[in-house]
Amino acid sequence: MKESSVENLFPIAVYRNNINRNFTEQELQFVNDQQNNCIKNEGNIHTEDSYVLDRKQFKNIKIFLENCCKDYLEKIICPENNIELYITQSWLNYTKENQYHHKHLHSNSIISGVLYFNCNKDSIKFYNSNINHTIKPLIKKYNFWNSETWTFPTKTGELFMFPSSLNHGVDVKKGDNIRISLSFNTFYKGVLGSDTALTKLIL
Repeated sequence: MKESSVENLFPIAVYRNNINRNFTEQELQFVNDQQNNCIKNEGNIHTEDSYVLDRKQFKNIKIFLENCCKDYLEKIICPENNIELYITQSWLNYTKENQYHHKHLHSNSIISGVLYFNCNKDSIKFYNSNINHTIKPLIKKYNFWNSETWTFPTKTGELFMFPSSLNHGVDVKKGDNIRISLSFNTFYKGVLGSDTALTKLIL
């Protein structure tokens, strides 16, 4: 029998980067102070302020994330028109021991991201929407195609960016440190489509 092959058709991109520096005292002080201005989420808490990247304390972090948005656009989306991904909303998440971040996606956003300020043996979990959940054979060996979920370990300073429609979450946290992350959403700015294709949209 001829050796078979398996092709990866329409894979979902999960972009990873790292800020590659220690967070400054000013940045960390702001992060710690914001814990006093939070609202309850389903399994943890997040800041009432949903535009934290507009604060002066996060000026340099915003520059880093905007550069990553450009990198994502150039490497993954590869648009012909001169468009950009701009950050719409941004907020901080705080997850204590025995708390979790529920399964969710981000509406009204193109690409979402998570930057980690403090994590210890934590991970982010993504959910496979292509799996048929009504028919479930027993699996001998899990891979990218048959797994219902896939997790990536996270490190302080690490950034993940992914399509906002991709469901994700965090399991119940172990350890007594507070897991702190900054989440953000994006949208397109510029010209999408074309006149001749009758798809032109100016944003």
